[in-house]
Amino acid sequence: MFRPEVSPEENVLRAIHSAWWDVETDQKSSSIFKGERISLNRLKMLDLRSSLNVFHETLDTSPNGVIIGAGEINVGTLIEIAQAHHVSVVLTVEEDPLPGNPAHAEIPQKISKGLANKIIEKLIFHRDESYLNQDKRS
Repeated sequence: MFRPEVSPEENVLRAIHSAWWDVETDQKSSSIFKGERISLNRLKMLDLRSSLNVFHETLDTSPNGVIIGAGEINVGTLIEIAQAHHVSVVLTVEEDPLPGNPAHAEIPQKISKGLANKIIEKLIFHRDESYLNQDKRS
């Protein structure tokens, strides 16, 4: 099935589970980007707060824990990191709208631990302060 590629000029968000980011020590796991069929949200279509709301609604019951934030990266930067990591690695970000989340996109290719760590170095991390503060009140 053909899915259009997301423009290299766009920025995307990756939901980050509590098992992948220890906010106290700022330790981040390669699991944020390791694997295949990596789900993302397109910021062009859904802003940060709205994306975090969708992430909470759909992902908070994950075995990886609740969503505590998101990582932002430019699609062109993501592609460049992959090419610099290994010449034969070609990553694409494809549109993959879902019911209830028209901003959903996906990286279909498999991402190794080493490449995942390189991507994580370039992420802009957004902690979900309202959710983290709510969690502390409980």
